[in-house]
Amino acid sequence: MPMPSSTIHLVKPNEEGSTFGLTIVHEWAALPAAFTEAARYGNEILIEAFIEGRELTVAVMGNRALPIVEIRPKSGFYDYEAKYTAGRSEYFCPADLPEPLAEQIRELGLKASQVLDCRGVTRVDFRLDARDRAWCLEVNTIPGMTPTSLVPMAAKAAGLSYEDVVQRMLDLAIEEARRRRLVVARP
Repeated sequence: MPMPSSTIHLVKPNEEGSTFGLTIVHEWAALPAAFTEAARYGNEILIEAFIEGRELTVAVMGNRALPIVEIRPKSGFYDYEAKYTAGRSEYFCPADLPEPLAEQIRELGLKASQVLDCRGVTRVDFRLDARDRAWCLEVNTIPGMTPTSLVPMAAKAAGLSYEDVVQRMLDLAIEEARRRRLVVARP
């Protein structure tokens, strides 16, 4: 029996990343196996509707949203293999979007990080549906920082070297430490 409204769902562990334990569920009968797989990685399990569309990510560095990266996995889904195996995905940075839409998505990424009181560098993942609505999928507070990761890719499009990114992260951490010390030191 298909899921309601022919909606595809994702079942995944709350504690993991990189799509570990994630199952795409097309039918009710597949739910028990999906729960079992997700439970291998933690006790909390998330179920969410799958949103068809373009995969976008916004790196946020301090109070600045960097250029948007569009990810096009060759398999159709950005799973572990597509993320970490060379040639399994194509990346476009900046993403080919009309500037007003790109600005709106960058602003959404920045606001998502601010609302959650994130500090330093975050990465906010979106799906852009066929009606150009951006759906926030998650805010990643520990984004990958290898030279081939998405944050350095966005930073490069903004004119920042990998070394610039690392220096900016250090500067943001020092600023945050000073801010916290001032808050704690006041009576």
